[in-house]
Amino acid sequence: MTGGPNPFEPLISQLATEPGLSLLAEPGAGVLVWDRAGERLLWASPAAERLKDALADENGRMLPGLRARDRIKALAGGLAPRQGTLKERLRLDPSRPWLPVSTLCRLASLETGETVLVTAFAGPVPKGTTAPRVVRPSEPPSIELPVPVEGDATPLPERRSGPVRFIWHTDAATRFTDVSHDLPLAVGTMAGNIVGQTWEEVSRSVVEDPHESIAALFARRETWSGRTILWSIDNSSLQVPVDWAGMPVFGPDRELIGFRGFGLLRMDAVQERTIPDAAADLIAQSLVNDETLPFRPPEEMPGEEPADSAPSDEETWFSNLRDQVAAALSGPKPNEPEPTERSRPVAKEPQASGLSSTERNAFREIARALGARLEEDKPSPEQPETGEELGAPSLPPPMVPSDHPGILDRLPIGILVHRGEVILFVNRFLLDLTGYEDVEQIRLDGGLVHLFRGSPALGGAGGEDSALALTTQANETIAVAVRSSSAEWAGEPADLMVIRRATSLETAQPPDNRVQELEAILDTATDGVIVLNETGRILSLNRSAEALFGYDEQAVAGDAITVLLAPESHMVALDYLESLRSPGMRSLLNDGREVVGRERQGGSIPLFMTMGRLGDGPDRRFCAVLRDITSFKRTEGELIGAKHAAEEASAQKSDLLATISHEIRTPLNAILGFAEVMLEERFGSIGNDRYKEYLKDIHASGSHVISLVNDLLDLAKIEAGRLELSFTGVSLNELVSSCVTLLQPQAARDRIVMRMSFAPKLPPVVADERSMRQIVLNLVSNAIKFTDAGGQVIVSTAMTDRGEVAFRVRDTGIGMTPEEVEAALEPFRQLATSRRRGGTGLGLPLTKALVEANRGALQIASQPSEGTLVEVIFPPTRVMAE
Repeated sequence: MTGGPNPFEPLISQLATEPGLSLLAEPGAGVLVWDRAGERLLWASPAAERLKDALADENGRMLPGLRARDRIKALAGGLAPRQGTLKERLRLDPSRPWLPVSTLCRLASLETGETVLVTAFAGPVPKGTTAPRVVRPSEPPSIELPVPVEGDATPLPERRSGPVRFIWHTDAATRFTDVSHDLPLAVGTMAGNIVGQTWEEVSRSVVEDPHESIAALFARRETWSGRTILWSIDNSSLQVPVDWAGMPVFGPDRELIGFRGFGLLRMDAVQERTIPDAAADLIAQSLVNDETLPFRPPEEMPGEEPADSAPSDEETWFSNLRDQVAAALSGPKPNEPEPTERSRPVAKEPQASGLSSTERNAFREIARALGARLEEDKPSPEQPETGEELGAPSLPPPMVPSDHPGILDRLPIGILVHRGEVILFVNRFLLDLTGYEDVEQIRLDGGLVHLFRGSPALGGAGGEDSALALTTQANETIAVAVRSSSAEWAGEPADLMVIRRATSLETAQPPDNRVQELEAILDTATDGVIVLNETGRILSLNRSAEALFGYDEQAVAGDAITVLLAPESHMVALDYLESLRSPGMRSLLNDGREVVGRERQGGSIPLFMTMGRLGDGPDRRFCAVLRDITSFKRTEGELIGAKHAAEEASAQKSDLLATISHEIRTPLNAILGFAEVMLEERFGSIGNDRYKEYLKDIHASGSHVISLVNDLLDLAKIEAGRLELSFTGVSLNELVSSCVTLLQPQAARDRIVMRMSFAPKLPPVVADERSMRQIVLNLVSNAIKFTDAGGQVIVSTAMTDRGEVAFRVRDTGIGMTPEEVEAALEPFRQLATSRRRGGTGLGLPLTKALVEANRGALQIASQPSEGTLVEVIFPPTRVMAE
């Protein structure tokens, strides 16, 4: 290992001219140069000189215990590029060997042609204080958390038991933007500080996806739940299984703005990592960001409702809230103050209760022992409290020895002091009640969350008892009454809980296992469920609601439900709740409402909200069930767009047909007119009989074409809704009789027998006479056309038993199969028989369209070689009274 300026300093100076390696030109830049095999340290810059002894021996050979050994060999073997740089996190910090540091790697060639690996520190150069610990083969494997190296500021994560839930958010590129603080508290700061990293980076470092499905779910923008991943724990070879769930978040214009969801750390199922030690460097390349910062709780997000003041009268608060919402929606919006997030409901100050004088003095003695200062207990040290204030004989001030825990252990009531979820003190009565030996056992078993799991809240307001379920070490439940107040412990604010067994009246509630079962069912439901009190304040949320809006339950507990809704939906939700609060039929109808939710990242969510009452007593509550209808709205929008596009295309087609038909009909009329003049020889004889035959063909062809154009024009008008119809009372018998008279000569020429049968006293039908005449002519001429000589065509009218009027045409012609009938009703679809007999392929489709335009129905029944029956039926609503 050499430290001279040649040949390495010229190489570093040359690399410093490149844009990606400009940091090499800065004073104090840390650079290490390794040989082509990645086994020897050839040179270190002056700033990195102190790392030599920690990374290599006196001959420059890499120490066997260096945790970045395999990764450096891979980079030197060709993984590092020869152009540009590769950002790598290598474990080159001797004081914290588990912590990767950010480096820039590059393969370069010396003047001698030798290839070397250059690694430059992207941040501060680590201090080479101690050499890494060499793991010897004789040492047995252990899954215990290792002791941190002296001087390390990163503590081991506290081992917690039971499930730990956390909320996460990412942007559209799957880069984590927010993670609740429960994750780093459970797995450690390094493994839990994933804010700023993408899912790909996280899955390469601290997370193992056994089924490799999460990345695909992110890419497909799907919603998922129940996927299990393995999360590494800081400073150990342990992993904890995590139930991972998430869903995409879309903006107002349906663009993807990110993902959100929750994870459930199963701390009771911590396991040893099964990957080989040689891959440890690859796993921890992205363990932390470039600058390792202590974890910070999520900052207040914009767009949240400001914390409400708590008025004494809840009814007045709810009414004022509705009035404020109505005013905000009807008038100009005032300048709103900067919104803040309330992490948990603020504990109320203790109020006067109905305690006896003895109980009150006992309670104050407990409070004094803990250093609490109740609002009503403010006597001076020299002046004792008088009994007149309590309505009892005066008592001397209690003598409180310095041995506070000894006094509290002798009390026949449970005392628990906590700060947040951290238990500071538990007296002997409560330990005996729960079956624990000491506080440490409770902490290892899950702490405060384990003691009161399944309960709606941790304690009640000051001066009020809350009925909760206390969980013992044997996982049994005990009904207790809990009273909470503020206190001091070790000179800092804390919370005091006084716990006693509940009376038989207080325990008249469903068994705890049933409650836990119902809560588990709610947590597995895909819909968000929110429990509200009488005035619309949020009491609890299930997990789906937390994932839907991105809030923890404690962050919004006590706030109005409007904090989770967009401004335009505030009045909808409050009116819905008001209708349920009032007696009458409206309160019994569980009709839903469409609202727009507002999630923590600022996006909007279309929701369908159903709300109902939970009980009818004075403490009744309300349950709001919210279903995400994003996919439904997307599908609905696509269908509406497709419908509009189809209608526009149909209108354009109809306009085109109408235009073309009009342009064709004008010259055709001229052709037919001149052909008729020449056939009549009005201006002299033609001279040759063959010319007369040609003129007849011209006239016949022109007549056929203009008939086709007229049918096209009528069909286009009907499809475009522009056919002008004049509905009057039409006598069907007279109209059919006149049409049959017109077609009788054609039937006679084809030697077909025409028969008629009309119903007597047939009432008129409401229809357009001109289009009805065209319908009858089309159907009767078709029957004559497709009936052979000697056949019959029967035309009839009738009145059905249901009050309908029917017009029927029955022939003994060639008939059709059901498939041929279906094809004949489509425009421009001609059967083989119709081609031989002539036709345009528009007769039946046009007839069907005209029948439907007159509010009738066309029915065809046919069998090959047996004939066809065509019916035009008018419903009773189109039949005029006699």
